[in-house]
Amino acid sequence: MHIQEHFSRKKIIDNLARYELFYQVALGSLLKSDSNKMSNDIEFQLALGSIYELLKDIQDFEDFDEIYETELSKQSAMDAVQNFVNENLEAVKNSEIKVEEIINDINDNKFFNQTMIDICNDNLQSQLQKWEHIITPQLALAIMQSLEELEKQQ
Repeated sequence: MHIQEHFSRKKIIDNLARYELFYQVALGSLLKSDSNKMSNDIEFQLALGSIYELLKDIQDFEDFDEIYETELSKQSAMDAVQNFVNENLEAVKNSEIKVEEIINDINDNKFFNQTMIDICNDNLQSQLQKWEHIITPQLALAIMQSLEELEKQQ
């Protein structure tokens, strides 16, 4: 598998739509018991970087196609937890918010329950349409060119 295969325009749109859904559902789960209001918007470049790193980590796995979406959901959830912790650092330091169990659940693939998965599935089409408008052919080409430059440096 070549990493560039996963950065065609279609794949970028699909990856970002799924990443954002997983991220938003995970963040919503973290915020449900907290009065802190955080933005649930993803940072486009950070999301692409996270997806890129995930792809690099698992690209040689024989079962890549079977595990990719699960690994993407776990990565998105971990990024949501990281941003949540950054926004609530004092509460985490003071043990008012405990994240260790959440992180363990994510790593053990126990974090996303069926309701959360259903929410992601129900909203996938609208996310795909959103990213279809954002990721123009020109932007997809620029992303691919940046990726090729990054690959040359490694």
